[in-house]
Amino acid sequence: MIDTDFHVTSIEPEDIRIDNIKNPGPKLLKEYLKYVKAVSLNDKKGAEEILYSLSNISSKDELIFESDFEEEVYEKLSQSKIIKEGNLELHTQVSSSGYRIDIGVYAPIQSKYILGIECDGALYHSSKSARERDIHRQKFLESRGWKIVRIWSRDWWSNPEKEIEKIESILEKMNYELNQYNDEKITEELLTND
Repeated sequence: MIDTDFHVTSIEPEDIRIDNIKNPGPKLLKEYLKYVKAVSLNDKKGAEEILYSLSNISSKDELIFESDFEEEVYEKLSQSKIIKEGNLELHTQVSSSGYRIDIGVYAPIQSKYILGIECDGALYHSSKSARERDIHRQKFLESRGWKIVRIWSRDWWSNPEKEIEKIESILEKMNYELNQYNDEKITEELLTND
């Protein structure tokens, strides 16, 4: 069974004036209407750009860390060869479905996040229920398309290079799969155009 939503509106997104409005409601409504319009026009790129703009990522100048541990992981990962050569971006505290992901790896060429990196913090170790909530949160995010990798502080402090290599290995595999997919799409397009 396919779920279908129908949205009927008597206003265009451009009709909503958001100048000098402090409440986020009208701004979010305008973006939502822009998204619905893009989807109805089958404008996938436009829809993805709208979703990306709503993801509340911090700007490159505004790095937000919840711990020194997260900051150290970010700093080491930002020096990684695959991040630099793959033209990937690292964003901190990425919002998704009401949750925040410590570090998101964003691929501009695909206009999407390809990996979420979670660093266990003090809250994780504070109680069993906190750990259970964190596990549920990760499963929920993965059900929404996120690939989540967790870095344990005890592993990081004993061998940070090994943890960075683990992430690089995952990103290399993802890059290989993406290239395979792109090669198949190009071959398919060439065959159908002949």
